[in-house]
Amino acid sequence: MSDSTQIVVDFANLSEITLIIINLSRVAFVIANIWLFYSFLTVKERPIWFQIIAFAGTWATINCLRDFIMPIAPNHYWAGYILSLLLLIPLSLVFKETLHAKLFVFFMVSSFSQAIFSIFCSLEILVLENMVGWLLLTGLLLELACIPLIRKYIRPHIKNILDVLDQQHRVFYFFPMLSFALAAFYAGQTTYSLFTCIPLVLFTLMMGFSYYLIAVSIDQTKCNQQLELKSRTDSLTSLYNRRHMEARIQEEHERYQQTGVEFALISIDVDLFKVINDRYGHACGDFLLKSVSEDIRKSVRQSDTVARWGGDEFILLLPGTNSKIAMELAERISKTVGKHRYVYENNTLSVTLTIGVAVIKSGDTADGIIKNADTGMYQGKRVGRNRVVFFDNVDGGVTFDYLN
Repeated sequence: MSDSTQIVVDFANLSEITLIIINLSRVAFVIANIWLFYSFLTVKERPIWFQIIAFAGTWATINCLRDFIMPIAPNHYWAGYILSLLLLIPLSLVFKETLHAKLFVFFMVSSFSQAIFSIFCSLEILVLENMVGWLLLTGLLLELACIPLIRKYIRPHIKNILDVLDQQHRVFYFFPMLSFALAAFYAGQTTYSLFTCIPLVLFTLMMGFSYYLIAVSIDQTKCNQQLELKSRTDSLTSLYNRRHMEARIQEEHERYQQTGVEFALISIDVDLFKVINDRYGHACGDFLLKSVSEDIRKSVRQSDTVARWGGDEFILLLPGTNSKIAMELAERISKTVGKHRYVYENNTLSVTLTIGVAVIKSGDTADGIIKNADTGMYQGKRVGRNRVVFFDNVDGGVTFDYLN
């Protein structure tokens, strides 16, 4: 057969055995699609009977509508494509993901499955010059056999795409929709030739390569984000580190200069931490730092930033905060940690905090307010520890207010 040969298939007058094989192919096609849906999406807490009814009922509805529509449809493949959209109903009932994620998976899976269906259908007609069905069924069974490999090697990358899709870039789901429409166009051809088969194969390869590029880009982005987060996070306490806090204070200082909205810093030191470290060991000291940092984190507001400044010192940035609110928050942290009994290997530990509080004033630099908060904290240590000290620089004179 030459490249230019065109074959027209009359799907209305196929033999009985061919119709049976094609129906078996449709069963394999539906099983492959549903299996892929379950591979990429997360099931809600639904009983198994509910899931079976949802998909089986939808498939039965599609078949009933197909028998009704096919005799009057101008193209039975396009009618099948339109009816397949009903599978979005069980997807919305069975799986947890957002609508955008479900649309992305549905159109992605449907595009590939329909493209594979069309490729093997075209190959069968071109090779055998007739629609027998065996080659089509073989192709779909091969797709089923590949799904375990898809679950192992491809599913993690698709999950990453869905994570990004849920958070941002929801426009991504238009790509599989366009792929679905293009696959429908190719599948709707009733005249077969090598010139229609080759673009279909290239289209399928292009889809796969496009998803690969998207997945690689997202993986690289997530890797960079994780590296960036590690560079800004303290490995022991999972709080932000000094580098990040210095940048945040500088940002807040620039905002203060532009808007005049004041902010506060709280400097915290764990009293007698070296004594605990020497008596119970560094592992106990690490446990205590993690526990205290968690209590501090739970005590602050969502808008506040908490960082480990170094050793047993912590620093808090409180945007849009005056001295009254800052002192109240510092006192709450002091009481929370002071009341807590930390248990480590049958040892019950109690610790106190010395806290310095400073609020930005006109003429203060970013480094200056850090120094003021530290000065307040060190003044508290000099006069006995376990207290909150407010630093105030008024007319060049330094005053301290204490809360015991």
